[in-house]
Amino acid sequence: MLFVQVVLPVFIIVFSGYVLEKCAKLDFRTLTLTSLYLLAPALVFSALMKREFDLGLAGNLFLFMCLYTATLHALSRGLAALLRFDAENRSALLLTTVMMNVGNFGLPLTFFAFGEAALEISVLTFVLFNIPLGTLAIVIAQGSGASLPTALVNMGKIPIFHGVLLAFACKAMGWQPPDFILRPLDLLGQAAIPLMLVMLGMQLARTQWQSRLGFFSLATLVRLGVAPLVAWGLTALLGIEGLTRAVVILQTSTPSAVLPLLYSLRFGGRSDLVAGTILTTTLLSAVTLTVLLYLLQ
Repeated sequence: MLFVQVVLPVFIIVFSGYVLEKCAKLDFRTLTLTSLYLLAPALVFSALMKREFDLGLAGNLFLFMCLYTATLHALSRGLAALLRFDAENRSALLLTTVMMNVGNFGLPLTFFAFGEAALEISVLTFVLFNIPLGTLAIVIAQGSGASLPTALVNMGKIPIFHGVLLAFACKAMGWQPPDFILRPLDLLGQAAIPLMLVMLGMQLARTQWQSRLGFFSLATLVRLGVAPLVAWGLTALLGIEGLTRAVVILQTSTPSAVLPLLYSLRFGGRSDLVAGTILTTTLLSAVTLTVLLYLLQ
């Protein structure tokens, strides 16, 4: 029943985006900008403003993010060295194993699984994991020619962080925005989650899958098999319990992120490997996430 109630609705919306792209060929850039610059920041701001912000929770999740990212990065680099991957294959492996779809897939999944009670935790997880996605992923995709200051500037351009900073500022000043501001932001934020899934389906419809069974098997094993074990162990190590534990484990066990594919295309990496792994992990996550949900109950 968990598959039908939680996982299947996510894939139905993703599939609707897939069909829409195949039939209509919509302007993907416009939808991306709408989600990135309007709906996602509204979701983050309204979710944080509607709840009392817990600095202890934020600190724990930030530490979890750092340890989780470092662990998977070290593991993937070690596997790449052991298998004697060249620089491009190593970058593709790192991009598809370290970076998960914490937003487009993770936010809707945790919402369906745990309801609005999990929204603050999942939004904070989403925001914090956008730090490596907006910095480390760019450095990996660019290879040895990467500039960390440039990556940090690019991270600062992501409006999601502006929404977080604005929410923190309002909390610090003790100012609660009036309802005529919060209500439209809340409505805009509610539109972010389904649109993220539709856009994921559209992106998958554009993905050209090429058979590289060995690479895809390795990347999928790390992303869907090893990553949940890492998350499980780190939550125990850091004393993260209850709903927070369930949300962060589930949200960080999602398929490979889509954004690194854009980085790979931009900087000339192995975009075929990245795209194929995104497609493979997204399809197989229907099984792994269902099993994980049963274990987290």
